[in-house]
Amino acid sequence: MMKKIKDKILISSSAKGTIKESAELALELDTGLEISRLPFYKNKDTSENEVIQEVKEALEGFNNRITLHAMFSDINISTQDKQLKEIAEKRCIQSFNTGKAIKADTILYHTGNKGTKHYGSQELFKRNFISFWKEFIKEFERNGITAVIENVYEEIPEYCIKLMEGVNSENFKLALDTGHVNLYTNMKIIDWIKEYNKNLYHMHIHNNYKLNDDHSNLENGTIDYKEVFTKLRQLNLNPSIVLEMFTEEDIRKSLEFIKTNALI
Repeated sequence: MMKKIKDKILISSSAKGTIKESAELALELDTGLEISRLPFYKNKDTSENEVIQEVKEALEGFNNRITLHAMFSDINISTQDKQLKEIAEKRCIQSFNTGKAIKADTILYHTGNKGTKHYGSQELFKRNFISFWKEFIKEFERNGITAVIENVYEEIPEYCIKLMEGVNSENFKLALDTGHVNLYTNMKIIDWIKEYNKNLYHMHIHNNYKLNDDHSNLENGTIDYKEVFTKLRQLNLNPSIVLEMFTEEDIRKSLEFIKTNALI
C-alpha cells in the first residue's frame, strides 16, 4: 500500500534559509520537497518569469517529488472587493504557473476563509469560491496537476468537503493540516481523517500545544501521531505527507520518530 519514502514524505522548503539549501537537505534525507514562500512579494516589480527562474535554478539537479504551496498571505478569492479579487486571482494563477514550470504534481491552496460566523457571509463565500474554482480547475485538468485545499480556521471538516463537492473535479482534493485542527478546532484529528476519507490527498503534519501554531516536531505537542498513522492505515489511506517544520533539527527528529515507530 505504502509508497517509497521519497514519494510519500516531503519536507518544506522553509526548512533552511533558501530553497536550494532545503532541496539539498531533501536529497540527503531522500524525501520530496514542497516549495513554499514564493518570492513574489519581495519587490512589487518582481516578475513571474523572474520568480520561476529563481526557483528552477534552486532546484537544479533535484529529481525527487515536488509539490508547491501556493501563495496565501491575505488572499481571499471570494472577496466582494473587485480590486482585491483581481490580486487574489493573480496570485492563484501565478502559483499555478510556477508549479507547472517546476513540474509540481500537487499545488496546495488555502481557502481564504477567516471563520466569520455570519451565515449569509459564509454562504456567499462558498458560492464565490466554487464559481472561481470551477473555471480555474480546468487548467489543472489539462496539465495533470492536482489542486488541494487546506484547512486553517475551518472548525469542521464538512466546510472543505462542501467546497470540494461544489467544484466537482477529480483534480480537486483535500489537504489536512493536523496542527491547524489541533489549534483551531475541538475535533479529534482522527475524526477529520475519517470524514475526509478517500478525498484525503495531501497532509501537512506538525505539532503544537494548542496555544500557538508552533510547527514543532511530531513529539513536541499534544498530537498523538501514532494514533494518526494508525487511523490512516485502518482506512487504507495513502496521502502524501509534508513535514511542515521550519528547522532541520525538527525535521530530522520527526523522520526518526516515523522510522523508529514504523509508521510508514
